[in-house]
Amino acid sequence: MGSPSLEAFILEENVLEEMFSEWGDYPTNKNTTENTSEVKHSGISDEKGSSSTASGDKRNEERAPTTVVANILDSNLDTDNDTCPSPLGKFRPGYLWVTDFTRQNWCEQQLYYTFTIPTIAEENPVMTAGTDLARELATHDIVKVAVQSNEDIWAIKLLNLHSALLAFLNGGKIAREVPVFGNPFGGNIFVVGLIDELRFDPSNYTIDMVELKTRQSSSLPSKAQRKQHNFQVMLYKTLFDDLVKGRVSKDFIASSLRIDLHKELGEPIKEHAEKQFVVIKNLNDLMDLIFHKIQTLTCINQILIEYVHQKSKQTINHVEVEYDVSEISRLYEQYLQFWRGNREAVGVEIEDAWKCQRCDFQSICDWRKRKTEECILKNKQANRSST
Repeated sequence: MGSPSLEAFILEENVLEEMFSEWGDYPTNKNTTENTSEVKHSGISDEKGSSSTASGDKRNEERAPTTVVANILDSNLDTDNDTCPSPLGKFRPGYLWVTDFTRQNWCEQQLYYTFTIPTIAEENPVMTAGTDLARELATHDIVKVAVQSNEDIWAIKLLNLHSALLAFLNGGKIAREVPVFGNPFGGNIFVVGLIDELRFDPSNYTIDMVELKTRQSSSLPSKAQRKQHNFQVMLYKTLFDDLVKGRVSKDFIASSLRIDLHKELGEPIKEHAEKQFVVIKNLNDLMDLIFHKIQTLTCINQILIEYVHQKSKQTINHVEVEYDVSEISRLYEQYLQFWRGNREAVGVEIEDAWKCQRCDFQSICDWRKRKTEECILKNKQANRSST
């Protein structure tokens, strides 16, 4: 086998453009608290900018349930985190988003730099175009509800999940921007996500998941991108299926989010819940109701990723993803080691060094520098041995 070459760090411009044209989850320095003027996401906060689903005429066949966002009234919400040396404690509020793992899947070192050197990263215009298309394709209503506590905020998110469950149980066939959460593979770290679309077939009693990915080119993504996308949707399925199987405990949620399940919710929350035919006093009541309803459903049957051309808004292709529990559990545990502080961040290997060419941190990346030095050393050793 030949020694690695420095040329591995070079990639043709057209391939890079293809890769970044689809990057809808570009790493940014996310605020790790809920203390903002408005929770903009319709489901779990910070999971997606504005998710959507499949394109084409089918989107208008059935209107998705109304989605709720929180309008925060109290600027003194409890968002403090205990001092913790791990990345989970330093950079996140004690729990993680699915997109944290997908960014990690792309390049863990890049993810780390987005937290520690946030001023370097800039918004990618292609990413913005994809987000705008996702908003345009969305077909549900947005309703703002005033909140005054962290418990109110999480009640809103849970009510968005309840809205999807209610639609299915009442004969609906499509739910969009569905919040999911849980403790995947017993890792003892709370994870939240936002599924683009679930499709329910009441005749066969099956549920399929569809994830939208927008692309600037009309071709399918690279192998590295598909690997990232596959990991994302498999983790979504894991979270949803665990809820259906009753594997998520209220106590674990409460301790992870540092919320009081028995604290009385605000009147605007209770009034909105009544519009979904729900009478609740606190999160404990709401969780009992949601867990009961979701356990009457079935696990996700089929996973589809729909690739949509940004400019024409036409579907490029639907790609089915086979759920590989051994592969996703292996990768998930590997990624958790970083978040727990058990190891330092690692970058890409030589075969994936082309990813570095458009990275905002390439000029200061220690991992890239070490790998370059390794290449030089190995090339020198190879030259000595050949003479």
